Amino acid sequence: MLKALQFKGEVVVVTGAGTGIGRSTAEAVAELGATAVLVARTQSKLDEVKTAIEKNGGKAETFAADVSKETEVGKLRDFVAGKWGRAKAIVNNAGNNFISPVTELATEKWRELIEVDLDSVYYMCRDFIPLLLKSDKPSILNVASTFAHIGNPQMPVYCAAKGGVVSLTRQLAVDYGPRGLRVNSICPGPTLSPRVKGYFDSGRADPSGTLAKVMLGRFAQCDEIGNVAAFLVSDAASFVHGASIIVDGGQTIN
Repeated sequence: MLKALQFKGEVVVVTGAGTGIGRSTAEAVAELGATAVLVARTQSKLDEVKTAIEKNGGKAETFAADVSKETEVGKLRDFVAGKWGRAKAIVNNAGNNFISPVTELATEKWRELIEVDLDSVYYMCRDFIPLLLKSDKPSILNVASTFAHIGNPQMPVYCAAKGGVVSLTRQLAVDYGPRGLRVNSICPGPTLSPRVKGYFDSGRADPSGTLAKVMLGRFAQCDEIGNVAAFLVSDAASFVHGASIIVDGGQTIN
């Protein structure tokens, strides 16, 4: 199994890699020998992650892009194609969220979140599948959420987008499994990412209500999600396909 976990220099593209789960995933695949292509909107954050990976003996490249924009995803694809000609895996992690009841949710805010949480996954899968099919045992991992499976107060667009991510994942698994491309989604439960911590620190959300629903009684650390993500795009998960992997400390069984 340890051999199957090794990426042997193959390219793994991680979006939203500047912070949180994306950063932890990038660091994990780099530790396992991947060339991690770090993608986020802010170059300074990417540089920080790249430095950390290289300090740990890993390999990383950066590409600043807003993957909710079709043209920028095209430029990212061209960069990867020009430098390596193929990719072993992509992890579509970029996303955002905000809290609002649907009756107060402006149309432009709905569309803004759908663009980053769902459209970006479509753009990345569409543009990178040809490069993935050039690799042996390629993989796509789409980062969804437990809120793709359960409801959560005042998060209508986020829940809708993440449900769409899970459904798109299943559909792509049907189309591309016969060609050797594995496609899965991962559904993190409550995770103490910088964004979530910001909600708590600002008073916009109360952690006690969330913790009461988690059987392990705590939030996940980002690396606990990133480690599972790295496994799922590795050859060690070679028969995991079309799955929605819930990593939630028991939130959804309650």
